[in-house]
Amino acid sequence: MEKGFVPLTLRLRTDDSVLGRLQNIAFVTSGTIATIIKYYWHGPDEKTWCLRFHILKNILHQYLSESLPHSTPNEVSAQIDFSYICDYIELNNLPSRPLSPSVGWNGEFNIVVNERMCTEYNLEKYGLSGTKLSRLSSQDRVLAQQGKPRTISCQIVLGARLTRCSKCLSNADPHTSPELLMPQPLEPNERIIIHFHGGAYCVGERSLTHLYIYANISSCAGLRVFSPNYRLAPRHCFPSHLHDCVVSYMHIVGCGFKPENIILAGDSAGGALAVELLMILKEMSLPKPAGLVLISPWVDSTCAGKSWTTNQGLDYLPGLSFEDPFHPTRMFYAAGTPFSEDMRDELK
Repeated sequence: MEKGFVPLTLRLRTDDSVLGRLQNIAFVTSGTIATIIKYYWHGPDEKTWCLRFHILKNILHQYLSESLPHSTPNEVSAQIDFSYICDYIELNNLPSRPLSPSVGWNGEFNIVVNERMCTEYNLEKYGLSGTKLSRLSSQDRVLAQQGKPRTISCQIVLGARLTRCSKCLSNADPHTSPELLMPQPLEPNERIIIHFHGGAYCVGERSLTHLYIYANISSCAGLRVFSPNYRLAPRHCFPSHLHDCVVSYMHIVGCGFKPENIILAGDSAGGALAVELLMILKEMSLPKPAGLVLISPWVDSTCAGKSWTTNQGLDYLPGLSFEDPFHPTRMFYAAGTPFSEDMRDELK
């Protein structure tokens, strides 16, 4: 920690040493044991909830409640070393590794952001948010003109049980048919799902948990799933993640997929990104996708709903105050900026 920043107490590992790994194991183990004791002593929180579900819910709640020092006062927001926090979050991100063939296949590639993808955002009604998007697009355009284009990594996922409804996908095997994991249509009217991952805009990219979700969706829908690894907070704040999603959509269309054959999807924060992308496309009269699939979308970033308090005993999400510098909304919007009502107004 550099001088001038407030000291922080972090419960998870801050390095990749053996001691750091043991620290994380102890964190998970303590929560698991406490859950098992409570489950058999007091019974399930809900009759239909099994022990495994209780453990998963409580570990997630513990991770979100205790992995960051949420008792840090709002007044020292500007004195927090968020660069250090970014490294800490990335070190403790969800596990990432390729899918096993029994579940599906995934491939990663980079979108090279060229001038064609740098959308001219005409979003006057969005005020400051529209201005920020225009600024990001201009930055990308300048980089492309200088021959130093930015890249966005992306995933293509093919479920193991993918319905083989076309000749191209019969006996699908990415080892012999690498085009299966490339973002070009396999046939003129191929449909595809663009899924934006959740994770409070801070985690989730390349995570094995999301790859499993994509593989299962692919198998059930009989479609390939494309997912961009958009920039994450607090290293990149609002609206960097939304701009990356717009660029990714334009890239898929530019690859030859027809908008009427594209389905947008997203979970949690990714669900909000899917909604925001659709609103931008509508506002700018750009080609819109065929449909929208939302999985528990986080569409109210002001967290004003009553369920944040009424469901607190059952929810894996902790009820955090906006006075907390590590509130997910504050980290993705403007990390290190003291909370203000102007901030809440723009988020609405």
